[in-house]
Amino acid sequence: MIIDVDTHWEITGDSAGVDPMKPWADQIPDNRTHLANAIAGDLLQVLPADRLPSPAELLPKLFERAEESGGPVILHPRHDSTAAERVAWMDSVGIDHCLVNPGGYWQKLDYLRPDDRVIAAQRCNDFLTEQLWDQQHRLHTVATIDFSDLDHAVAELERCRERGARAFFLYTLRGAPAGGPPGHPNWDKVWAAATSLGMVAVIHVGNTEADFSKWADIGWDLPDGAGVGGLIRLANTQRLHAAQNLVASLLFGGVFHRFPSLTVLIEEMRAGWLPWYVATLSRQCLSSPSLGDWPWPVSGEEMLHHNLRLTPLPGFGDTDALDVLAALPDMVVFSSDYPHQEGNADPIELYRPALDDLDDGVRSAFMGATAAECFARIGDPLPAVG
Repeated sequence: MIIDVDTHWEITGDSAGVDPMKPWADQIPDNRTHLANAIAGDLLQVLPADRLPSPAELLPKLFERAEESGGPVILHPRHDSTAAERVAWMDSVGIDHCLVNPGGYWQKLDYLRPDDRVIAAQRCNDFLTEQLWDQQHRLHTVATIDFSDLDHAVAELERCRERGARAFFLYTLRGAPAGGPPGHPNWDKVWAAATSLGMVAVIHVGNTEADFSKWADIGWDLPDGAGVGGLIRLANTQRLHAAQNLVASLLFGGVFHRFPSLTVLIEEMRAGWLPWYVATLSRQCLSSPSLGDWPWPVSGEEMLHHNLRLTPLPGFGDTDALDVLAALPDMVVFSSDYPHQEGNADPIELYRPALDDLDDGVRSAFMGATAAECFARIGDPLPAVG
C-alpha cells in the first residue's frame, strides 16, 4: 500500500463558485496582498507600518511572471481538480491513499474576527469534505479546527470525522500555539478525541506562524540594507522553530505518554534537521542530577520514534531525504505535495534510482507501511484498495 501524506486542494474550476470564505469577503484583502501575507505575513505584521513593502515589492518575480503571461499573480500553477481526476492521477502513479490538505483558502481565516473564525473554519471543512466525498475511501480530508474553545474543537473533530476527515491541522498563530500549549492537560480532550476517531495531527509549513517581534526590521530598505531579497528570505526562517516548539510541548507535557497511539505528522518543514532534533530531545529526556528523573516508564526517545512522523519533499530542497530515512527509517514517510510546484506529477520517480536500492523493508515502510500502521494502531485502518 502506497500512502501520500501531503497533497492539496485549491479552489479552482468547478469549485470556484463555492468559496467557503465568500461571506467574509469584506474582511479579506485582495489576492495579491493575501499571497504576500501567506508567504511572509508573520514578519510583515511587525514591520514599521511606514516601511512595509508592497506585495509587488516583496514578490517582484511573481509579479513579473504574471505580467509576462497576462495571468494572475500566483505561487502555484492553477490546477483544476475533481475527486475522479485526483484518483485517476493516483492510479497512474500507483498511489493508494492521499491525505488532502486544504489549499491556500484556509489561511484567510487569519483575517477574521474570532467569532467568525469558528464558523468559517467549519465552512472550510464542509467544502473540502464535500469535494472529496465521492472518493472518501481513498481521499482523506485534513480538517481545519479552531482551537479557541477546546470543547467546540472536539465537537468539530467529531463532525469532520463523520464527513470523512482523517487528520487535522495543529498550528501556531503569531508564534503562539492556538488554544494554548498542546502539551497541557487541558488539551487531553482533543487528543482523546483524535485517537478515538482515528485522526492524525498535521503540522504543515503554512500553519507555523512565528513571532518576529524585535526581529523583523533588518533595515531592508536602507542604503546598505539587504533589500527585499533579504527580507523575504528572513520571513521563512522561523517556521521550523514553531514546529519544534509544538513537538516539545507534546513530549515534555506528557501527551505522548498519555496517548501512545497518537501520531503527529510534520509536512514540508525540510528533513535534514530531524535526526539531530530527535537525538537532542532524547538526551534531554535522560535522567540526570541536573534534570531529575524522567517521569514516565517509556523513554522520550521511544516516544518520539513511536509518535512523531515527518515527510521529506525533494522538490522543496530535501536532497538528503533518503539519508534521513536511513537514519530514522521508522519516522520518515512519503508524500508528493501534488499539485503544488514543489511536488511532482510523478513523485515516486523523484526518489529513484536511490529508492530502488533501499532494503525492501525500509522502502515498503517509507512508501506506506509506516503511515498505515499509524492509522491501524488507533483502531481505524485505511482500507485496502482494489
